Amino acid sequence: MMGDRGAHTLDSVVSALRLGPPTSIEATSTDKNPETHPIGAIVTFRFPARGERPPVKLTWYEGLRPPRPPEFEDDRGMPDEGGVLFRGTRGIIMCGVYGDSPRLIPEATMKAYMRPPKTLPRVKDTHEMNWVNAAMEGRQPGAHFGYSGPLTETCLLGNIAKRVDARIEWDAAAMQVTNEPEANKFVRAEYRQGWTL
Repeated sequence: MMGDRGAHTLDSVVSALRLGPPTSIEATSTDKNPETHPIGAIVTFRFPARGERPPVKLTWYEGLRPPRPPEFEDDRGMPDEGGVLFRGTRGIIMCGVYGDSPRLIPEATMKAYMRPPKTLPRVKDTHEMNWVNAAMEGRQPGAHFGYSGPLTETCLLGNIAKRVDARIEWDAAAMQVTNEPEANKFVRAEYRQGWTL
């Protein structure tokens, strides 16, 4: 799940909070086996401070219903496909899997909010066509490889933590798990003779 939906769901988090690579990832899984993803998992990522921005704890729920925030009104639920909750010191923002339909919680706060002017570039078509058009026009797409590669790496680290069902510490510069040597076999594949890259 994290290898597919993770990049879509975590994109708004990584982008908005300007996160770099996580320093540790901890997973707890149910019914895990070596052939398929677990029935359910909770994965906790820890990101370091970035300049004046504080450290971030990010929790991913997969195959499980996430805890219901007490700030939710009785008739409010998470978006149908899942979504994101940004919990700040002054409240909560909820959005869908693709960062769509952001809402302040509770709704009374949303109604009182004055939206700022739009300053970020918008993708006018699908993300696939954004990539095609950028290639044809010789410009960077909205999610170029310099951004999407590290985002995908974060998601895959969540999968590695699920595989070893433990907390792993990540050295991004060395591309290595430093505390669980067994986990490194999932970082780089051993290619069969004749199939190396």
